Amino acid sequence: MSEIGRLIETRRRALGLSQKELGRSSGLSDTTICKIENGNRTTPSWESLCRIAKALNIHPFEFMLAAGYITRDDVINPKPVLRNLDKLSETDISCLQLLVDFMIARKGSGERN
Repeated sequence: MSEIGRLIETRRRALGLSQKELGRSSGLSDTTICKIENGNRTTPSWESLCRIAKALNIHPFEFMLAAGYITRDDVINPKPVLRNLDKLSETDISCLQLLVDFMIARKGSGERN
């Protein structure tokens, strides 16, 4: 099972949802949910992850943290990113804004570092 799959399953069970219910609320099939949870679909699309995150009431960047694509240190020390902000495309800046929004939301929920 992948870290993303583990996170989805843990959160789904905590909410008392079946794979079928999560599939229905995310617009995906229960088979797709099962494959992601079991690691048989190791590269779900970002769109699918966003749909699942919304259904589980978590931010999509939780998946990036779980998969190890980003770390808390990446967000805690933004100075190098800001120094090179002018080198980013509009798409990159949009993604960066999503990350900033995610971290602010986590702080607002009372979570520490």
